[in-house]
Amino acid sequence: MAAKTTSCFTFLKEALLLPTLNPKLFTPLLLLFATAAFLDHVVNFVFLQQPLADAVANHVAAANSADSSSAEHASLMEMERPKQDGVRLILIAVSEVVVALAVSFVRRILALFAASTTYSGHRHSLAELLRELVKGEIGLTGPSITIAVVDALDFASAVLAALIPAPALTVTGVLSVQGLAYLIALLASLYFTAVALVGVAASVVDGRCRGVRALRRARRLVTLARGKEGLLLVLVAHLVPTVAAPLYRAALVYAKTSMAVCLCLLAAHAFLSCALQLLSLMAATVYYHHAMRRSKEVIHALRLS
Repeated sequence: MAAKTTSCFTFLKEALLLPTLNPKLFTPLLLLFATAAFLDHVVNFVFLQQPLADAVANHVAAANSADSSSAEHASLMEMERPKQDGVRLILIAVSEVVVALAVSFVRRILALFAASTTYSGHRHSLAELLRELVKGEIGLTGPSITIAVVDALDFASAVLAALIPAPALTVTGVLSVQGLAYLIALLASLYFTAVALVGVAASVVDGRCRGVRALRRARRLVTLARGKEGLLLVLVAHLVPTVAAPLYRAALVYAKTSMAVCLCLLAAHAFLSCALQLLSLMAATVYYHHAMRRSKEVIHALRLS
């Protein structure tokens, strides 16, 4: 029983030890990710998005509290500044989504290639890894296609999830049909998160395996892997990164009372969330290598039998 438990956690232990094999790559990589995330929080939340959101919210509250037949209400409704702030808030939100997608792409590419090259025995520095990526010595086509497919499927699943009503209990205390559909969608989302991570890792390790083909291979590997190991990957990929969420919510609370505490919490959130995301990407990479070795061993055993 102990042996099974140890083997179940083997890939996660190797993923945790991976940065110690090449600290000259993973240390600056993590600091780069955390600094970029912190600056994004500061620029968009502290100086741009939050002040505009507060201004729009204050204007809406003032308009709602005023008598609808009064001249004050009419003047509030005719003011151009709140409308301009609302438009700016929408533009900032859209640009933030675009920037977040670009930053997420770069982060996944760098983290997965760092994990893959280090696991394969190479000891690149961050500058050497960036140089190889820029010169094209490391192929980006396969991972780029796979990430694009994953993002498109994520968007489609988000639209479908928005169409499914929240779960509700019937009079007898049993989940309704809508609630059952919601539960199935949640489990499918957990499963797809692991498949997507392993699929992108597959396209990084094997550049010829890309897009839907990479996701199919990842689905086979995740499905055929031992249940405990696959479940552990799902937990690491989907649930572990959410550990940092309370720090961000606490920063929202302190934003109006203590900016120093708010910035400290945002910095802690940026560092912890990036570290956990890096862990999930490293775990997916190591999991892919383990699963590929296991599948080859199974195929070899079947041929000999």
